[in-house]
Amino acid sequence: THRRRWYLPVTLIAGLVLLPLSVLLLSWQSIDLQIWSHLLDTQMGRLLGNTATLVVGVGLGVSLLGVSLAWLTSLCEFPGRRWLDWALMLPFAIPAYVLAFVFVGLLDFAGPVQSALREAFGPMRLPRVRSTGGVITVLVLVFYPYVYLLARTAFLAQGKGLMEAARVLGLSPWQAFWRVALPMARPAIGAGIALALMETLADFGAVAVFNFDTFTTAIYKTWYGFFSLFSAAQLASLLLLAVMLVLYGERRARGANHSASERPRGQALYRLQGGKALLASGWCLLVFACAFVIPLLQLLVWFWQRGRHDLDERY
Repeated sequence: THRRRWYLPVTLIAGLVLLPLSVLLLSWQSIDLQIWSHLLDTQMGRLLGNTATLVVGVGLGVSLLGVSLAWLTSLCEFPGRRWLDWALMLPFAIPAYVLAFVFVGLLDFAGPVQSALREAFGPMRLPRVRSTGGVITVLVLVFYPYVYLLARTAFLAQGKGLMEAARVLGLSPWQAFWRVALPMARPAIGAGIALALMETLADFGAVAVFNFDTFTTAIYKTWYGFFSLFSAAQLASLLLLAVMLVLYGERRARGANHSASERPRGQALYRLQGGKALLASGWCLLVFACAFVIPLLQLLVWFWQRGRHDLDERY
């Protein structure tokens, strides 16, 4: 009886969720062959290639940053670990398109970084920031906290006994990470990567700033360029299919594994010293600076230079 009381509200919520999805599927009742022929002949190959490149690059990037930072802050002791532990989640506060705008403004040919380098070292040109590598870097810096947060929780939940057992068996910290901690945290890491990839597939603002065409920009251009809402909805349904494949792949990769549920540790296991401690602190600080500190400072500088003059009676 208690469960039956929830059937109606749960069914209504499910219906509201499925309503826009059903609209996307129903859009296939009317197909504009001329628009689709144009897309297939001129755009589709590039869109698929760009989207696949973005997914692979962001997936690898968030895995590297999220897992490495989670391992360091949850199992190791080094200078700054206590505040970096929570500070590395702050990039969640910056939208992807804002970080993209800041990076383009800083690193473009006419930006302050390249201008200062030309004044100091003469004529030179850095690699183009408006590139595939640029958009991947920005999305990785924005979305790595998904993997970091879930991997950190999984590493902490593994408890002290597992790592001590690995050390008793003669495994080094690096071997214990690869053979014990990482396999047990794989479900959480996979879930974080799946979230990051779904955000990547749905992102419009950041890729638009970089003028990097993906399925999301194609949906917008089909709607407002060809004035075809049905064709845009059909493209969106293909994007939905890609998201479903990401979720299916994550569940297949996870299989029957579940995150460990030991009693959480109260303190770090490995106390880093000397060069290792400096490297750990430097790596965490570098990511934190690129993903949060530098963008925040640049926004404050722009506000002080220009934005404060706009805060007049119009607001």
